[in-house]
Amino acid sequence: MRGLSAVTVVIPAHNEEKNIKKLLTQTINTLKSMKVDFEIVVVDDGSEDNTFLVAKQFAYKNDEIVVIKHLKREGKSMALRSGFAKAKGDVIITIDADLQYDPGEIPCLLKTLEKGYDVVTGYRDFSQYAPSKVVFSKIYNKIASAMFGTRNIHDLNCGLKAFRREVVEQLLTKIVWRNGIHRYLISLCAVLGYKITEVKVSLKQRTHGRSKYGLKRFVEGISLLLILFLKVKMSNFKTCVGSRTNAFH
Repeated sequence: MRGLSAVTVVIPAHNEEKNIKKLLTQTINTLKSMKVDFEIVVVDDGSEDNTFLVAKQFAYKNDEIVVIKHLKREGKSMALRSGFAKAKGDVIITIDADLQYDPGEIPCLLKTLEKGYDVVTGYRDFSQYAPSKVVFSKIYNKIASAMFGTRNIHDLNCGLKAFRREVVEQLLTKIVWRNGIHRYLISLCAVLGYKITEVKVSLKQRTHGRSKYGLKRFVEGISLLLILFLKVKMSNFKTCVGSRTNAFH
């Protein structure tokens, strides 16, 4: 694709042994059809099943796959951080390992990125999901959008995203990574002044495993969102762009 010489797909995974092989197969097929150089970085976040072994066996037959293992569970945020730190691509894609997102939609994200955007995030169709999950998502997005000026983005927590390398490098150096920070990456990108847009993506029901989201996670998310907003205001985070200092402590 024009302007893209290499793509990295980062896949955080926890207890996804029944999903990871199919996801890797679909992702490789999609990327090969695009005729770009690519790598896939799987981060096994302390799984208690055979996620790591399944991914590693697949990697033996596919040189494009790199598998990282966290010896204990550190959370999705830290899994993404490990993947970002390992990524070599000009563009970094994130996709969850539970098969709810279709890797076949990656080309759409990349084409949109080429229109001059720095970040492209998916906009999920929740029509098949429980009303409670939809309500939680809408409340969170409205609050976050009002705080961080992302009113043009309807879905801040979609697991399918595309970032230019510069953005990922800034995220790695500008924030202190901790559990839960992945929920605010789009908001932080907005604070940093990056150009962000969204594209509609399909969302499938899980076939294996269970959702890791619920009321407790929602309440935690809102609480951390308020804390993050206050820290942004107090630290004048945007003025730190271009420096090497961490803005959040």
